[in-house]
Amino acid sequence: MMKLGVGRAGFVALAALLLSYGVMTSAARAQLLPDQQDNGGQSGSSGSQDQSSVPSIIVGGGDQSASSDSGSQNNQNVTFDEAMTELANGQMQQAYDDFNTVAANGDPRAMFYMGYMLDNGLYGGKNAFSAVSWYEQAARLDYLPAMAAMGYNYLTGHGVIKSVKEAKKWYTKAARMGSADAQEALGTMLRDGIGYEKNYELATQWFQQAALQNNARAQADLGQMYLMGHGVQPSPQHALYWYNYAAKQGDVYALTALGYMYRSGIGVKKDPALALAYYRAAAEKGHIPAELALAHMYEYGEGDKTKGPPDAALWYYKAAKAGSAVAQMRMGYIYENGFGLPQNGAEALKWYTEAMEKGHYMPALMAVARLNLQGKIVPQNAGRAGVLYQECAMTGVSLCQYELGMLYKTGTGGMPQDMVQAYKWLALSAQGLQPGSQAQRDAVVQRISVANLMSSDQLTEARQAVNTWQAEPSTSFNW
Repeated sequence: MMKLGVGRAGFVALAALLLSYGVMTSAARAQLLPDQQDNGGQSGSSGSQDQSSVPSIIVGGGDQSASSDSGSQNNQNVTFDEAMTELANGQMQQAYDDFNTVAANGDPRAMFYMGYMLDNGLYGGKNAFSAVSWYEQAARLDYLPAMAAMGYNYLTGHGVIKSVKEAKKWYTKAARMGSADAQEALGTMLRDGIGYEKNYELATQWFQQAALQNNARAQADLGQMYLMGHGVQPSPQHALYWYNYAAKQGDVYALTALGYMYRSGIGVKKDPALALAYYRAAAEKGHIPAELALAHMYEYGEGDKTKGPPDAALWYYKAAKAGSAVAQMRMGYIYENGFGLPQNGAEALKWYTEAMEKGHYMPALMAVARLNLQGKIVPQNAGRAGVLYQECAMTGVSLCQYELGMLYKTGTGGMPQDMVQAYKWLALSAQGLQPGSQAQRDAVVQRISVANLMSSDQLTEARQAVNTWQAEPSTSFNW
């Protein structure tokens, strides 16, 4: 893998970039929506191309049919194009009826859009199960968008019983017939080891095929492979090439990656202002990693000296509202310390708690426990702190073990003063913390301090407890 010699800001940016790919499951990236269809939506039955005008807000590019000419009419004089126009104009009832009529004559495109309308609640409520039945009919007529949709449905269990085997079958068939969406999805599965052993080289080949069809998602994937040196020789220049192609199509992952590259000077000259522009373009589309990176740059005045903590708080807030535990943690810090916004203990505790409960985020638990124990900017609730530290400690988190040991040493946080328990937790903490770190040194000093207060019998009991202790699975948190 390529070594990236970047500083603290570069590390934060790289973390955001990797999160950008990690939070996007292969299923979500493979999901087929009309504006993400294969370039042309080729079908294996005939390969004929429909050159008719289709509203771009409904489909991206021309739509190709497996079995019929777009101008052909059924016995009720209804055409596929007419139904598409009705859909674009918001005439949902008429569009649904007309797609149904055209589908009855065997047109797989109409079958697909019957599924699409039911899937997205454009006719009545959302009905994924009925949608899948229409997708499958179209897929069995070799209509590529429907085949890719079936791959997605089986991969995610959307409207069907989840089956990676079935997903692979549909994606593979569609990919071999030229579906860029399916090629990108197969590449993702191979890269991430979903249904396959990880195979970066083969993943890169599928990404390459889809990228050459101007699939923005695959172009960004290919850029990532070159940036990280997965399946290919690391090449920032090639990464930049493919990211630029994807970014021109508005791909948020590519925009975020370009922000990282220009911020860190990877393959390009450092340009914080340009990095900021890329991050903002992705952030304005609601991409959480870009929102975090943008907020971080504003926080430290990178790329725009007119921005500062209040501007950072705005973007952290957007990401926090969208469910980012990292951003929720940051909002807690902002309100706790009055950094960019007025100090507000209740808001700080609220955001820390959200990060703890929804994001299973251990630093947030530590913050919630600390605020409750200190009782400085929120009413003291030492018992709450003790319960949190105890559950966290029992799962094996060394920092929580240290805090719990200190509670037993001092008899605070709802815990009785108990030197045996204090020694046990402090000793376990010292074992788990990074050797030579200040935190480990503190744990060792406290363990020795407690040992000096114990009888020989207590010390024997405590050491036995350390030797026999095993971590327990948490019932509330998933570290």
